[in-house]
Amino acid sequence: MLAILSITFPIFALIGLGYLLTSLKVFESRDMAVLGKFVILIALPALLFHATATRSFSSLVDPTFLLLLVLAAFTTQALMWTALRLRGVGPGRRAIGVLGAATPNSAFLAFPIMQMVYPDQAPSILAMCLLVENFLLQPFGLTLIEALNPRAAGTSALRQIGQVALSVLKRPFIIAIILGTVFSVFALPLPTGLERALDLLSRAASPVALFFIGGSLVGLPMKGNLGLAGAIAACKLLLHPTIAFAWLSLFTLLALPVPPGNLAPALILSTAMPVFGIFPILAQGSGHEGAAALTVTISTAAAFITLTTLLGILA
Repeated sequence: MLAILSITFPIFALIGLGYLLTSLKVFESRDMAVLGKFVILIALPALLFHATATRSFSSLVDPTFLLLLVLAAFTTQALMWTALRLRGVGPGRRAIGVLGAATPNSAFLAFPIMQMVYPDQAPSILAMCLLVENFLLQPFGLTLIEALNPRAAGTSALRQIGQVALSVLKRPFIIAIILGTVFSVFALPLPTGLERALDLLSRAASPVALFFIGGSLVGLPMKGNLGLAGAIAACKLLLHPTIAFAWLSLFTLLALPVPPGNLAPALILSTAMPVFGIFPILAQGSGHEGAAALTVTISTAAAFITLTTLLGILA
C-alpha cells in the first residue's frame, strides 16, 4: 500500500497545494487561467509533439487499445443516458450526464499518473486518449447540449458533430499530435537544440497541470443538482472502468486481440480518471453548469480513494 500511496499522494498533494494557495489568495483565480493556458497552448503540445516525433509510428497507436477505449466510453454513455431517461430526467440533465460519464481528465491528471506507473507508454496512451475524447466523446456530448438550443432546430445531428469535430482540429495539442505523427512516419530527425527545448517544456506540463487542477476548483459554484453530480461522478469513477474491464475480459474470452503488455491495465486506469476539468464550461447552454462544477469537485476529491484502490488491484 505504501508503494501505491507513493504514486497517488504526490499527485493529489500538488492538487491540494494548488487548492490551498488559491484559497489563501497567494494565487488568484485568474492566475489559474494563465497556468491552464500555458499547459494547453504550450507545455502539452510540446510534450505530445516531442513524444510522437521521436517514436516509431508503430509504437504510437495500438488499434485494440483505441477500439476498447471507444467501446467502453460509448457503452458507459449509453447506460448513463438510458438510466437517466428511465428516471424521467429531462434532456438537459441527460446531455451533461452523457458528456461527463465517460470523458476523463486525461491531459491534466491521467498523464502524470501514467508517467509514474507506465513511463514508457505514457505519451502514446495520452495521445490515443485525447484523440478519442476530442473527436468522438466531446463532439457527441456537445451535440446533445447544442440540440437544446432553439437556434439549432433544423440542423442535423451529423452536421453539428461535424462542426464540433472541425473545431477540434484547431486545438494546439491535436495539431501537435498530427505534426509529430508526420515526423514519425517519415523518420524526420529533430534538431538537438529544438529537442532539448521541447523536453524542458514537456517536463513542466505535469506539475503545472496538477497545480492548476487544485487552483481551478476554488470558486466553482457549489450550488446545483447534488444527486445528478454524484451520479455522474460515480459513473465516471466506478462504472466506466468496470465497463472497460468487461470489454477487455470479453475480448480475452473470445480470443480476440487485446492491448499488449502494460496497455491492458493502462486502459482500465485511463477510464478510471475523474471528470475532465472543463466540464462546467462545455456544459454551458444546458442550464446545469452548477451540477457540472459539482461533478468535477466530487470526482476529483473521490478519485484519491478510487485510484489508490484501483492501483492496488492492478498491482
